Amino acid sequence: KSSGGGKYGNKNMAKVYVCTNCGSEYVQWQGRCGTCMEWNTIQEFAAPRGGGSSSRPVFGKSNTQTSSFMKTGSSWLDGIDGGGMSGGSVGGPVRVTDVYQEIVRDKGNSGSDKSSHFTTASRLSIPDDEEMNAVLGGGIMPGSIILLGGDPGVGKSTLLLQMAGGIASVADRSLQYQGIGMGPPVPSPTTQSELKEDEIKPKTQQNDIGPVLYISGEENANQIASRALRLGIVDPEMLLWCETDADIIADAVANSMYGPPLSFDTDDENTKAKPPLSRSPSLVIIDSIQTMLCDAAGSSSAGGITQVRECVGLFLRLAKSTGVPIVLVGHVTKSGGVAGPRTVEHMVDSVLYLEAGALIDGGTSSLRVLRAAKNRFGSSEEVGVYEMNSGGRLVPVSDPSSYFLSNRIEHADSEGCAVSIVLEGIRTMAVEVQALVALSGGSGGYSGRRVVDGISNSRLLLILAVLQKRYGISFHRQDVYLNVVGGMQLGKGSKSGGGSKSGGGSDWQWQ
Repeated sequence: KSSGGGKYGNKNMAKVYVCTNCGSEYVQWQGRCGTCMEWNTIQEFAAPRGGGSSSRPVFGKSNTQTSSFMKTGSSWLDGIDGGGMSGGSVGGPVRVTDVYQEIVRDKGNSGSDKSSHFTTASRLSIPDDEEMNAVLGGGIMPGSIILLGGDPGVGKSTLLLQMAGGIASVADRSLQYQGIGMGPPVPSPTTQSELKEDEIKPKTQQNDIGPVLYISGEENANQIASRALRLGIVDPEMLLWCETDADIIADAVANSMYGPPLSFDTDDENTKAKPPLSRSPSLVIIDSIQTMLCDAAGSSSAGGITQVRECVGLFLRLAKSTGVPIVLVGHVTKSGGVAGPRTVEHMVDSVLYLEAGALIDGGTSSLRVLRAAKNRFGSSEEVGVYEMNSGGRLVPVSDPSSYFLSNRIEHADSEGCAVSIVLEGIRTMAVEVQALVALSGGSGGYSGRRVVDGISNSRLLLILAVLQKRYGISFHRQDVYLNVVGGMQLGKGSKSGGGSKSGGGSDWQWQ
């Protein structure tokens, strides 16, 4: 190819073939991926030559405040103090006991149970949402990066907007929002040239809760604000930002934590124009990762394999270096997995899925279930239950058993119905299982229909096989209908015997 033109005419760009299913890379195209064994999933992308860490910026592409004290390199923590997140040392190994003592000392442990303090006291608790706190293992771990996936319209943005509003409501007030009085204090102006390198440090203490930064690449500020108003979220400590450049976002977050303090002199016109992100945020929400772009991924399009991987890597280094937790919203594919390379799920600390309960007629119920597919700081078997109310707000359901059995009539005809105790992960709940067996209208070798809602069809076939083998009940040429009331979708790890009880009872009465 000529060096002056063409798609890959730039000597700094090269062709790379990436599997869209698992993210494996190849030097030439082939019909089948050798890693995931899927056909026709390998596509051609443009990637910068040299790759590696040399093409990855250190929180930004511009020469900002961070470049004066942050070293250039490939490590997450090069030149970053991280407020204790690095264990008090940069670039070398440290003793785990030293890191533990540093965290306990910074948090001011006053109790006797130090292990409990280490695992829970340092987390960011979400107000009025114990379901999310339980799924995350007791709250949001500082410096963690969380990936949230789910079908379109299931409520991912609504859930995160409620989370942002709850944390913003308990955040420390900015000086201009501390109440009615004579105005904010006016410190003496300090220029950046007068600051020494040892004076550059995080401007918030460990126990402070900063504002929440909600970044959207899919909506403008008016649309987000209208949704927040509908949910009753009106708080000045919730900051909205419509931006898709991951480098600019990382620069702003890093500068808010390690940059020089901003002046609050209201007579200075330059100070009035400064952005509201003058303090380190307590939480950053990216909606969504498929809309982000960064220079390290070259000229590849947003949502592509390379862009998603490099943007997640950039936010990962940002979270680990600054200690600011980051939540990423991920689109899902037709199969239900997060779109992008499989490597992304390995890079993040937690992978959550928000699921909607499906009805037997094909509709969607108001039930929402939050599951943890991966969690480094808690149990991956925990689930959270929500209900979408008429106002579009996701209300946590602390007692799912009462929710599922609220419409049950005890004295009514309960033939074919059974209340079963199921185990969803490590959480027990009572659900009502309804079963109906009727004579099939088919002829010849037709064995009957099997219609299920709430469990998998293979599980129903297993229950019917056990009933036929152990109790001699034949379901040949009979239609079997099984429904879990409330739209609850029992996962693969659910344990229940209600289907056999209700199904056997219905069939026995019909016989």
